[in-house]
Amino acid sequence: MNKKLLRLCVLTLGLGALVACGSDSQTAEQTNGADAADLSASYRLLEGVTMGTYYRVQYRQTEQCAVAKNEVDRLLVSFNQSLSTYIPSSEISVFNQTGAETWVPLSPRFSGVLQAAQQIWRESGGAFDVTIGPLVNLWGFGPAELVELPSIESHRQAARWVGMQQLQFDWANSAALKQIDEVYVDLSALAKGLGVDEVADYLVASNCADFMVDIGGEMRTLGSSPSGRLWRIGVERPVPGQRGLIQKVLAVSGQGIATSGDYRNFRQVEGVRVDHVIDPRSGRPADNRVASVTVIHPQAQFADAYATTIMVLGVDDGMALAERLKLPVLIIEKNADDTFVERYTAPMRAFFVAPSE
Repeated sequence: MNKKLLRLCVLTLGLGALVACGSDSQTAEQTNGADAADLSASYRLLEGVTMGTYYRVQYRQTEQCAVAKNEVDRLLVSFNQSLSTYIPSSEISVFNQTGAETWVPLSPRFSGVLQAAQQIWRESGGAFDVTIGPLVNLWGFGPAELVELPSIESHRQAARWVGMQQLQFDWANSAALKQIDEVYVDLSALAKGLGVDEVADYLVASNCADFMVDIGGEMRTLGSSPSGRLWRIGVERPVPGQRGLIQKVLAVSGQGIATSGDYRNFRQVEGVRVDHVIDPRSGRPADNRVASVTVIHPQAQFADAYATTIMVLGVDDGMALAERLKLPVLIIEKNADDTFVERYTAPMRAFFVAPSE
């Protein structure tokens, strides 16, 4: 598991620019009529940087909906100060630096995200694991680039430090401890989604009824887009080296949405392709036919984490998990001839937009 690159595009008219797909060109919805133009004019856009990527907040301004960019920035600074492993003084960094068998008090934010991580770890049989940091670093997706494939011994050593069973929790007193010193918690597989949720909750508390929050491609929407329709989200076609090709369009409101894929963040090492999605059970890059996974969930945090989990599990086991949990999931499977096949659960059908719409 590791951070994902953007693979979702918001298809909407307004603000002189489209929101999502990074700096790539976009495809806009066509909106006709004076009423639609007036509606679009009432939308505002906030933009900034956070978590090593961008954030964008598009919302409809009303007398009741009062939003301030400095409040969004303050919230995200506080978020990073809690959960960023790149800040030595952050709450998560202090936890990682603490020795074994020492109970560490947890803030409500840190406690909540660890409870979510433990839930998904159990549901997935260990395919999702936030202690995977040593393996991510071993395979060259951390601070140091991989120049040769890991040795058997280095792999064995890193794998010993991975496993949420090596964390102990006291939820009643909001505390946790590591059973060995080397355990390293990295929440990158669900942190952006949680950040999206916190910004979305701020907008709801600010009486905003129509908005889209996007942090690095993880999103949450509510109400209508500037076109007056549900928010249209384009799932990118997973073709390496190409951006902006849309595989599927989804109509979403009141939901979080996230996509994970293997077609951009990979390396060639000693003639071997090394994907950034690491299976914590084997300690090696996931080796399956999944090109991308899109998940819809009321909370972007869970959409984010489940998308990564299903990438690790593969097509059949991933679909089985999604069906058991009744998740709206779209898997794009790659064939040997470089064509793609869509696999999706029954709940996902409700979000599909027909090409003619």
